[in-house]
Amino acid sequence: MRIIKPESLHLQAYAILKGEILEGEYRPGERIVEAKIANKLGISRGPVREAIRMLIQDGLLMYNDGYVRVYQPTLEDVVDIFQCRESLEALAVSLAIEQITDNEKKQLANNLELTYHAYQQKKSIELSKLDQEFHDIIIQASRNKQLIELLDVIRTKIHYMRITMVQGEFYPSFVSEHEKLIRFLVDGKETKATTLMKTHIQKGLEGVLMHIGNVQSR
Repeated sequence: MRIIKPESLHLQAYAILKGEILEGEYRPGERIVEAKIANKLGISRGPVREAIRMLIQDGLLMYNDGYVRVYQPTLEDVVDIFQCRESLEALAVSLAIEQITDNEKKQLANNLELTYHAYQQKKSIELSKLDQEFHDIIIQASRNKQLIELLDVIRTKIHYMRITMVQGEFYPSFVSEHEKLIRFLVDGKETKATTLMKTHIQKGLEGVLMHIGNVQSR
């Protein structure tokens, strides 16, 4: 993939490099060499430098021993990021109860129907996408721009952790919890909705940690 000249070079470089990292094209801890990236993309080092700066802000790249390297998550990082997600998504549910539109309610209902269908057919990749869509609808319904931005960073890091640490298709059964969350949200039951969202994400963390443990013990 190469750069399209008329468009912003550093944003294109950022999108390409971010995509490659999230697709596992770079190993955790691998050194990122500015000159090599620039040569591969066919642009100068300036836009690449800015793209790298943005990815450091995202937490996907980091400075280590004077070099820029791909983020290498630890088990402690997994726990920390899920704890942040738990609190922030509980807040998103609380805000969404007051802000959600009829169209967004329909989107959630449609998502649930598709999720049931994918679950019955054991389509793990589709379940992954539908799960993310479900949470995204609620997050967007919060109408809180800062919250949306924070959760976007968290979502990116969780995705990266899964591809680098879980190494395989893994998604626990969450369909019934999604159904309950929709019902509590639509009915305006804030306490039940936020409590269930926290429990839902805690279960997700437990499942990821268990799966990581199984992979590492092989």
